[in-house]
Amino acid sequence: MENSILLNLRPSDVPASFTVCFNNECPHRDKCLRHTAGQAITPHRDHGTSVFPGALKADGQCRFFFQKRIIRAAWGFRPLFCGVRHEDYAPLRQQVMALFGSDRRFYRFNNGEYKLTPERQAEVLAVFKRFGYDTTDLRFAHYEELVDFIE
Repeated sequence: MENSILLNLRPSDVPASFTVCFNNECPHRDKCLRHTAGQAITPHRDHGTSVFPGALKADGQCRFFFQKRIIRAAWGFRPLFCGVRHEDYAPLRQQVMALFGSDRRFYRFNNGEYKLTPERQAEVLAVFKRFGYDTTDLRFAHYEELVDFIE
């Protein structure tokens, strides 16, 4: 059974940059987020990127297929650093920040402007493991169930 988040996808949930699909004949449409997103688009939206019908090949494959999934996204790093030893704090924080490519992106993930996928959460926790910390009970400040539109 599909999660209610996907069943009640609103036009405002679909990022403007997300490529959508309108091919109702596609055999993958029920499992593809691009098709579900295309169905959520309203007539008020008059442009954007879409998958053309030719993307569905004769063998039934589509290279633009994007599996629907609900993720437990996270943001906020403060709780992660609560138990960090003083001598580890600066180098550990620098390594975590380096995962995001810039201080600005780090702070956007910290403040919730961007959300961490489960894969990105694991990358952050791996830094703590490399410093010898048990990550079993480490938690981010906030979690939210949402549709994974991250391409």
